[in-house]
This record gives sequence, C-alpha cells and structure tokens, in this order.
Amino acid sequence: MGLQMTFIRAILIFLFVTIPFNVQSQTVSADLFKSMEYRSIGPYRGGRVTTVSGVWGDDQTYYMGATGGGVWKTDDAGITWHNVSDGYFNTTGIGAITVSKSDVNVVYVGTGESPIRGVKTSHGDGVYKSMDAGKTWVHLGLKETRHIGKIHVDANNHDIVYVAAQGNPWGPNEERGIYKSDNGGETWEKILYVNDGSGIVDLSVSEENSRIMIATSWEVERKPWVVKSGGPGSRVHKTTDGGKTWYEITKGLPELKGKMGVAIAASNPDIVYLAIEAIDKEGGVYRSTDGGESFTQVSNDGRTFARAWYYMHIFVDPNDENNVWVMNGGLNKSIDGGKTYTTIRAPHVDHHGMWFNPEDSNNFINGNDGGANVTFNGGKTWSSINNQPTAQIYRVITDNLFPYNVYGSQQDANAITIKSETLSGGIGERHWFSLGSGESSTIALDPENPRFVYSTYFASMIGEWDRETDNYRDVRPYPERVTGEQPKNLKLRANWNSPVIVSPHDPDVIYYGSQYLMKSMDRGASWEILSEDLTRNDKEHQGLGGYPISNEQITAESYNNLFVIAESPLEQGVIWTGSDDGLIHITRDNGETFENVTPRNMSEAIVNVIDASPHQAGKAYFAIAGYKMNDFTPVLYKTEDYGQSWQKIVKGLPEDTFVRTVREDPMREGLLYAGTETGMFISFDDGDNWQEFQLNLPEVPITDLHIRHNDLVVATQGRAFWILDDLTPLHQINDDMQDQDIFMYQPSNPIRSISLGYPEYSSRDADLLVGKNPPKGLQLNYVLNSDLEDDTEISIEIFDADGMLVHGEYTNDTRAKCEQSTHPMNIKKGTGANRWSWNMMVGRYACLEALDPVTGSLSVYKAAPGNYSVTLKVGDFETSRNFEILIDPRLTGTHAENLKQYQDMDRLNKSLYAIATEMADGVLQLKSAQKQLDIIRDLKPSEQILVKADALEGVTNLWISKIIQEGFRTSQNLYQMEAKFLMEVRSLINRMGGSDVPVSQGAREVAQRYLNEWDQLKTELNNIKNNDIKNFNTEMSAAKLPEIFIK
Repeated sequence: MGLQMTFIRAILIFLFVTIPFNVQSQTVSADLFKSMEYRSIGPYRGGRVTTVSGVWGDDQTYYMGATGGGVWKTDDAGITWHNVSDGYFNTTGIGAITVSKSDVNVVYVGTGESPIRGVKTSHGDGVYKSMDAGKTWVHLGLKETRHIGKIHVDANNHDIVYVAAQGNPWGPNEERGIYKSDNGGETWEKILYVNDGSGIVDLSVSEENSRIMIATSWEVERKPWVVKSGGPGSRVHKTTDGGKTWYEITKGLPELKGKMGVAIAASNPDIVYLAIEAIDKEGGVYRSTDGGESFTQVSNDGRTFARAWYYMHIFVDPNDENNVWVMNGGLNKSIDGGKTYTTIRAPHVDHHGMWFNPEDSNNFINGNDGGANVTFNGGKTWSSINNQPTAQIYRVITDNLFPYNVYGSQQDANAITIKSETLSGGIGERHWFSLGSGESSTIALDPENPRFVYSTYFASMIGEWDRETDNYRDVRPYPERVTGEQPKNLKLRANWNSPVIVSPHDPDVIYYGSQYLMKSMDRGASWEILSEDLTRNDKEHQGLGGYPISNEQITAESYNNLFVIAESPLEQGVIWTGSDDGLIHITRDNGETFENVTPRNMSEAIVNVIDASPHQAGKAYFAIAGYKMNDFTPVLYKTEDYGQSWQKIVKGLPEDTFVRTVREDPMREGLLYAGTETGMFISFDDGDNWQEFQLNLPEVPITDLHIRHNDLVVATQGRAFWILDDLTPLHQINDDMQDQDIFMYQPSNPIRSISLGYPEYSSRDADLLVGKNPPKGLQLNYVLNSDLEDDTEISIEIFDADGMLVHGEYTNDTRAKCEQSTHPMNIKKGTGANRWSWNMMVGRYACLEALDPVTGSLSVYKAAPGNYSVTLKVGDFETSRNFEILIDPRLTGTHAENLKQYQDMDRLNKSLYAIATEMADGVLQLKSAQKQLDIIRDLKPSEQILVKADALEGVTNLWISKIIQEGFRTSQNLYQMEAKFLMEVRSLINRMGGSDVPVSQGAREVAQRYLNEWDQLKTELNNIKNNDIKNFNTEMSAAKLPEIFIK
C-alpha cells in the first residue's frame, strides 16, 4: 500500500504543471474546457420512484419518474431503462406521469414528488409535455406549483388536462389547487382552490363519465423540526361537471383528516375508495357504493395509513372493483373490497405508485423506494430494479488507493463503496458492496488505510465496518433508544445525517457530532465530549415531530444538532463545526475552547458543507442551505481569518437555486466547485464570480463533491455517482490562453494498466446496465480559438524517447479506410477545446481480406512504460508536450524490475510485429502476382506459358496457405479451422499483452520458435520472388508478354 501511495503522490506532483494561473477576467470562456466529460459510475440500483405509467395497448413500454432523476422509459418491460428527460427538464424531481389514451405519443409530466420528505425531496417547476413518446419535451408552465401529485388526461381528447398541484411544503403557496387546460397546456385555469396551506394530493376520474371527478386536498407544512399533516384543509371534493363546480364530501368520513388517496373503480364507478390518515380507529380504508357521495370505513388495518405523509395512494384493479391495492411500507392487496389485506412480496419496500394494464390485470408496474418494477403474473415475479442508476446519494468521500474507491450512502437503501474504475468493460454489481450501515450515512475513514470505515445514519446510529472481515460494530456514544422519542428527552441528539470524520492528521482520532463535538481515540469504544452545546438548543423545536394526527420520530425531524465537521488539512486541532440550525463554531486548540463565528446576517439554515482550504490556514468555505426555512436563494460564505470576517460569494449563481456543497481544488488555489439544487458551477477567482459547469452532466441536484487523484467525484440526488476525470486542464487555464489561436494542454501521464483475463461486462453495456470506466490511454486536450478552413490539415503524432514515430493520426489521410490510422476521425476541428485519445497501442496490422471475418482491432501491442512526446500540427502551427507512460502500481515487484520486464516484452513485441508485417507483405505481394497471372491468361498466351503460370500459382498458393487461413467466414471458424502462421503470431502478441509482465518462459520459447520458423518461410518467400517469379518473367520477356511486377 505504501508503494501505491508514493506512486499516486508522484502523479499528482507531476500533473501540477507550473503555468502562471492568472485569471483576472470575470468568467472563463466555457470553450476552454468543453472537451471535459462527466461519466456515470452507478451504482445501477434504483432510487425512489413515486409515479409510473404504462402505455395503452403496449405491454412492453412503461415510464417511471425518479425523485431527482428525471423521467425514464423502458421498451422491453423493464429489462433496460433509458432517460428521456435529459436536456429538456429544468428540475428532475418527478411527481406525476400520464400517457394519453387517445394518442399514446402524448405524455404529460408533473414535477416535484408528492411524498415530501424532510430530506431528499426536490421541488419541481411545473408541467412538461411530449408529443413524440418522450423524444422531445416542452415546458407548459405552472412553475410555482412546486409539487404535483397527479395529472389526468381526458380519454378522448389529449388537449384536456387536469393537474393536481400539491404546492410548496415549506411555506404558504397560492399556486396550490387543480388546474385545467383545454388547449394542451398552452393556458391554464385554476378550477379548485382550498387555501395557501392545502394543495391537491390525489385525483380520480370516472372511466364512465369523465365529468365526474373526486379529489383530495391535504393541509401540510414542513419545518425542519416537524411535519404538519392534516387539518381543516384536508378534504374530499367532488365535481360532476368537469370541474366547473365542486362540493365537499363529508358523510361517513372523519372530521379531522390528513393525507388521503382516492380511487374510483373503472369497472364500476359507483365504487370509490379512500385511504385516509386519521386519528387512531378512524384511519384506514373507506368505501363508497354511491359514487362517492357517502363512505363507510371498511378497514382500520395500520398497514393502510401508517406514516401517512409518505404513502397513502390507493388503486383499484380496472377489471375487478373488489381488488384494491394500498401503497405503504408494504404492497398491500385486498380481494374483498378493502376489508382485509395481504402484503405482496416485491423487490423493495415503501410503495408509492401503480399502473394496471386494463387488458390484463396481472400485468402492472409498481413504483417504490427501490425504483420501478414490472410484473406479468400479479406480483409473483418482477423485473429487476438493479438496472436503474437513480440513487439519491447523501455525502461522498474516497480513499487514496489505486484505483480509488468511492463511498456514500443511498437514500432508501444503505451505505456502499464502489470502485471508481475497473479492468472490466464497466462498473457493475460485483464492484460495489454494502458497508453495513443505513441510508442516511455520513462516512469517514483513513484514506491511506481504509480498513475501518465509520458511518452514521438515522436514529443516532454510528458504526464501524471492517473491510477485511465484513464485521459491523455499533459504536454509539450513548446507545439509548432514539426512534419514537422526543429529542429534548435524549441525552445526545442527532441529525438524520449526523457528521463524523477521521482526522486528516491522526487516523486514530475520530470526531462525531451530536449537539456536541465528540472525540474517540479507540475506534469508538469510548467517547469524550469536547464542547458545550454548539446549537441554538431551542427546546420548542425538540418535541413531537408530527401533528395534529401522526407523530414522526425517526430523526429526520430532529433539530438543533451538528450537521458538519471539518478539520483544517494544514493545522491539526483547528476544527470547524456547523449545525442544522445555522451556527458555525471553531476551535483552534483541539477542542479546549470554542468560538461562535457565525456571520452576523446569516439566517437560520443548515450549514450543509464546510471546506477548510488545503492552501491557506484560517481559510474556509461554507455552503448554507435554507430551503427548509422556505429560502431557496444561494448562500456561500468565505473566510480567510478563522471566521473573524466573512465574504458572501454568490455572484453568478441563479437566485432561485440553493447551494448544497462547495470544494476548493487541492492543486489550484481559488479554483472552486459548487453543487446546487439544479446543477454544477465553477469559479476560477476564489468565488468572486461563478459560471455554469454542467458540461454533459444531466440536470440533477448535486449533494456533495470530493476531489481525488485530480478527479472530481460528484454525488447526486437522483442519478447516483458521477466522476469528472482529469481536472488538469482547469489547472492550466489562464488569461493568456484566450488570446492564443491554438493551445495544447499538458496531458496527464497515462498508466499502462494491468490486464483482466476475461471481462465480466462488455463496454457496450456501459451507461445502460453498468457504470462507465474512464477513457483509457493518453487524453490530449487542445484548444482552437478560431474557426479553421475545411481543408486545414491537423495531425497528432506520438514519438518515443528515441524520437521514433510510434503512432500518428491525420485528418488528410487518403489511404483506403482499412489502411488508415486506428481512429482517423478522432481528430476534431471544433472551435474551443477538443479531446483526442490514444489507446497506447503501437503498430497496425496489414489489411488482409481473408482475415477480415476473424479480425477485431488491427492495433498490434501496448506501448511500454517510459518517456514519450506528442506533437500537434495545425496547418503550419506546431507544438509538442512530453509525457510518461507509467507502470500500474498494482504490479508486484520493484519499479526497476517491472520496467525491465516491460522493455523485454517491448523488444519481443517489436520482433514479432516485424515478422507479422513481413508475412503480410509477402501475402500481398504473392496475391498481387496471382492477379497479374490472371491478366496474362486473359491475353491467351501459348499452352506452355499457361502451364508455367499454373505452376507458379501453385507455388504461391502453397506458401500463402502456410501463412493465412483463407477459409474463414465467421469468427466461429477460429474454433473449427487451423489458424495458420500469421494468426498464430498475432495471437501470441495479443496473449502477451493480455497477460502483462513478467513474460512467461513458455511465451518466450514460443516466440523464439516463431522467429526461427519465419526464417525458413522467409527463405521460401525470397526463393519464390527471386527464382520462380524471376524465371517466369524471363519466359514472359522472351514471349513479349508483360512481366510480373513485385512491389
């Protein structure tokens, strides 16, 4: 491990190119870094889905709405999913999806989910519509509705649309209610409104008469410490004239109601069901037999209304009025009109949405906290949820191994570690595993030796996971029961996502945050309280977490707790803390004393992230999230004097998107990255100015950022983990570059990776079923600051340390396609930054038509580690950069030993490639001679000449038959036919490359045998050319016929 760490530090030192990084302009042209790309690493494990839809008449096509992840579609009944909202939606929390029955190409989507969590819920910006089955979308307004519970589209006219707007959970909101459009969403009319604290959570329409609708309104408000669910605004509303007039239904219903779901039976509209949150015996399922005019309670089963704010949707089988499904922690089914229930086994718990195929009730799709899954047998078996990269991640951290591992926790699942890259074709399920802790974890570890991993999660939990044994150990400082208890009665309070860190100066020191900063030096066996209460400690905000009907006490509503801890990487014992109620403290003496340094004008809000500068002592950055106090403006602070003074740094950030995280680049001072509720931003001037940094990253809330090995690791709220590889172009940007016509960035040193025998995943599955690996080989970024003429020639060439050309690509390559360089179209001419890749393969096999059916790549062998240079030519302009191919640190043995082994392999590869080239040339020469013999035959020479021509052709065929197999028609023939000598040599080169160093003795012996055999075959070839063909040409000359020409 020590060797790995030394290697990694050497890479980082080399990559920090000493260029004067003076960026004085307000913003940097995005053209200078547009060649950079984020990649999704997964995990491919579904996140929460609260709305789903199928398509009328098509049992293979379905849509799901991920909470933060956008709209996804499957065309194969859930085997694979692909996102259809990227590039069109401004917000990606999805609350409702409805496909038109009259034209299934028409799809409406409402943004902002209905089950409004205190954590991991993102607001929406209204309604979107597609007219081409999700290929393209338009925004239809209703931005301020924030959260939409349901959309109904008229069965006969898709221009008639109803939207149930639930509204803003954090404060009053006039935009709540039901909206109707008669023109496909061009204009909207509000047709039902209760009050500014009560929105519409559900809507059901009669299949028999679309003018009959029943809607449920919900009085709801969230504060950081409590959720109010229920009150006078929670009502049942009915219309019989398409929404022109409404009247309240009360008969048979509880007086005090909370959240409610409603469903009118499609097979019998007189039958209506309600799932009702109500006090004690009044909660449960109610049934109407008179079209919703009156109701009777048919079930008080707790499974039908527990923790109602999160569930409460109810569905009726379209073909059976007594077959009722209630969404809750379990998927609850009744076959007796809602009286009794059986919980159906499903791939995940916590259920929110369903859609039935009206032609087959056993075929439906279910949306739950683990994603979306399809069944064709009534829920006996389901499609997978491990094919959806829609995880909502809390925080992210990495270790310092090679390749590094990424750690984070997934909402509604658990904490995991996942590889940042693999040797396989992608990052799949076998490359990530659980850390033993729950969904809301903050994770801490020693990055140099990550054997013990510490993680917190809800209910004050903190544990230690042992990587070597997979053992998980509870290390809570005071393990009293927390769930169900009021925070004010607990000795130690804790946030749902409480903080823990391992000191960057001493891996034996662990810091944990309750309302106090606490410290352990014995792996959590004992804890010391270092501070006084570092929160506002408002007892009024530490009581019941829910009212007036249901309490909620699982620590998501726990308040007045520490939320973040950060120790200076430059000064041991300088520790910052931030609380979930907006206080910032610092200790500069290892916890002996603490100072409240909260900015004077900072509002009460979550101190979400503190980033202590890796460049300057006393400097730190703070991301403040006020959304739980109904404040969605961005708040970022910077201090350079340990919090004695503050500067707000938000210029350039959108005014309506709050910031969740900020990080300073460890390699370039003042280069900052910020993650907001709607995407990524970057500052090149220490926060004075911000600009978008989205690139190809989908629109998604950014929850945390981490930098490792010059990569930016991104945690998202709905699209799992992403990585922006190789930040070094950003380190090199300066004002002078924008004035240069052409600029080539110093490339990072590529690594000659070790090999994997047989890959578990195909690279074709990346971004579909598995996460994506970083691009392999040399990545060269260059900037063209002005448009080029179409005929401007560009070339990129690689030279070894001796100045020998080992690879080249040219835009003016006029050779036949097979003979061109490996990626002739890889060189881009676009204005701004472009990226070119070299896969570090040297040489190119000749094009032989007979081998086409069994030939993949024509590249020959991997370049050996060592020093190289790359030269870019654009017209008359030329520039070069040096780089080094590094040895993979995972190889055993010393650097000197491994380098010698690679050099030995390189010499052997060159020798084998040389004879393979000579063989192919020989085949091509003799094939050319045979074509010329055909021309001679067409001239109708004497019989004697024809006999000699046939004899010469026989000689050439005999030699060719020793070199290549001409019977190949498919790659399967490799298992049926003798490969012949050229394929044997090529196979050995491939196998040596795949086995890496050291080259085995057996490989050396086979290589020497091939070299010896070629000596004999080469002698035979020369004899054919110098004797047989020469003698034949003498005959031709005497007969005044054309001679055979050998190139």
